[in-house]
Amino acid sequence: MKKVLISFVLSILFLSCDCRNCGDHREFVITDFSKKRVDTLIPYENKSYVAYFIKVKGNVNDTIKIHMVNYGGHYVIPPGEIDTLLNADYYGKDTLVWAFDPYRATRGKLEIEYGL
Repeated sequence: MKKVLISFVLSILFLSCDCRNCGDHREFVITDFSKKRVDTLIPYENKSYVAYFIKVKGNVNDTIKIHMVNYGGHYVIPPGEIDTLLNADYYGKDTLVWAFDPYRATRGKLEIEYGL
């Protein structure tokens, strides 16, 4: 009986830990290129960070931009098939705000993932 109870508790804990869109991570699919999307990544206090990353996969008919709103940096991604990983150093406790800008793109499907 004890083993069943422990297995049940561990299963509940495991299933409740889905952090695909938690404070320091976002994952989403873009199919509507008519509007911008803004996401905020909030670092956890008791966690050490060394980099941020952006994964972009899919296809798009024209150029898109991804901006780091609170620091002014941006990435320009050309049209076509995309499967790229962008990353840079991140050592702080600052919140990062990312904005997806469809820029000139009107069609496509992109899977985008931001993380610290």
